[in-house]
Amino acid sequence: MASNKYDDEEAIVENGSEKAIASAPEAGRVPVKFENEPELPKENAKYELLLELTGRGSANARLAADIVMVLDVSYSMKGDKLKEMKRAMQFVISKLSPSDRLSVCTFAKDSIKLCGLRVMSPVAKEKVDYMVQNLQVDYYTNISAGLQMALKVLDDRKYTTGRAGAIMLMSDGEQNVDDATKILVDRYPIYTFGFGDEKEIDTKVLGHIASKSKGGTFSVAKLGDLSKLFAPCLAGLLSVLVKDVNLVIKPLLGTVSRREKVKTIIEKVSAGDYEQIVDKETGVVTVSFGDLYQKEIRMVLVFLSLPEIRNDPNKAQVELDSLLSCTYRAESGNSTQTNPVKFRVKRCIAPKMKQTDATKAEIKRVEIVELMKEARTLAEAKNMDAALDKVVEGQNSLGHVVVEALNEESKMVIETLKYEVDEMVKFMQTNETYENKGRCFTYSSEISHDRQRFASRGDVEKIRSYATPRMETCFEQAKEFEKDPSKPVPTVVEDERTEIAADPLATVAPSLDYYLQIAIDALKNLQKVINYKA
Repeated sequence: MASNKYDDEEAIVENGSEKAIASAPEAGRVPVKFENEPELPKENAKYELLLELTGRGSANARLAADIVMVLDVSYSMKGDKLKEMKRAMQFVISKLSPSDRLSVCTFAKDSIKLCGLRVMSPVAKEKVDYMVQNLQVDYYTNISAGLQMALKVLDDRKYTTGRAGAIMLMSDGEQNVDDATKILVDRYPIYTFGFGDEKEIDTKVLGHIASKSKGGTFSVAKLGDLSKLFAPCLAGLLSVLVKDVNLVIKPLLGTVSRREKVKTIIEKVSAGDYEQIVDKETGVVTVSFGDLYQKEIRMVLVFLSLPEIRNDPNKAQVELDSLLSCTYRAESGNSTQTNPVKFRVKRCIAPKMKQTDATKAEIKRVEIVELMKEARTLAEAKNMDAALDKVVEGQNSLGHVVVEALNEESKMVIETLKYEVDEMVKFMQTNETYENKGRCFTYSSEISHDRQRFASRGDVEKIRSYATPRMETCFEQAKEFEKDPSKPVPTVVEDERTEIAADPLATVAPSLDYYLQIAIDALKNLQKVINYKA
């Protein structure tokens, strides 16, 4: 592949000038919330703190998208598969707005760049669609070449402010030229799609690429479902609210008495496989999440250890704090920090300890995902009896959860986990059942849970975990498109207008919430001062 820099991307032009940066307030787009402020005994104590980060903002306050589609045109794609891929690409192209750019690369024996990043004007859409509709198959499957070309397209961009770059890579078979798993892919989200007969899909390669990328997933679809497979991923990429999201958790030193100070210890932070940096000296933990979609949620479990309080003769209870904050980048490209939130633990003689439904469900989810990973590792080693034992262990563990006692959201989490584990039990029966169905399912499920991001396990309608409202809308549109591709598909701009009309306060709600939280914290601090002087 040529090493010279690509210089064929198009600048963004709207109304005769370069796209203006959106002026919507950026503060409060990723609020950090926790379930409750617990009471714990004064003796050594453990506590699981559940944090929630959510992408919040107006539907039209998203970052513009730079998407590179990487398409398999190897010989196994001939016939109906090629026709369906071309049809699915029609859907993708039709959804994009003039703020978005699309590049299309193909791979067979080598990789061909059909076009660099093109602004998706009506004329450009027709040209790109024409190129796609005239694709022909060739021999060999060189995933590596297609991936390297897509990465170069994004690496060589001149225009990146207020834009989110991503790669969507689709293949129906096994690589037989070079090795794509050796390519460094950690600077962008890469969404990989296995299309067709599951036993012929190169699951290990596609799963590896997605899991090593910066927030990507691995999805699977049968013949007839490719548009429905692309739709949720595309909806996410066309609703990226912020990028470079970093959660910072800082333990604070609490004063118990004149002679005693106690510091909460962060033992572990469970946030999937997102990168974590731990400062051993201060105990501060930083988790890097990358992009966050509109209304997408990240759950984070923080396992805390609270040392014993020995000297407290004058107080019935003591409050110890941890500081939670988040930084991210929105349209302006500048780093924004949320208002730091304090999490308070009350150390009491007679505490009232309670774990919320959401915390119980998340603890169970993390436990089951670990069992899934262990089962997959054993299955890859062809130790099917041990792999089956692991998923049966997960099945039994979920069977002990009293679902009726949980709220509706937590019930849904547990019920979906039960379905996934039940499916894995079927797939772990023999080497053949695992290789035919189980490998795709387990890799997809594992990466989806690690990223807390939607992915299809093979049946695009069965498991909808982590799907955002926009994804569900786009999925329904894809189903209608498959019934009649001649009907116009609503563009992302039309989707945004519909959402704003349904929720007009969404434009200002994040900023109002942000400043309201500042006011509440100020009042709490004032109340502390008054109580102290009283």
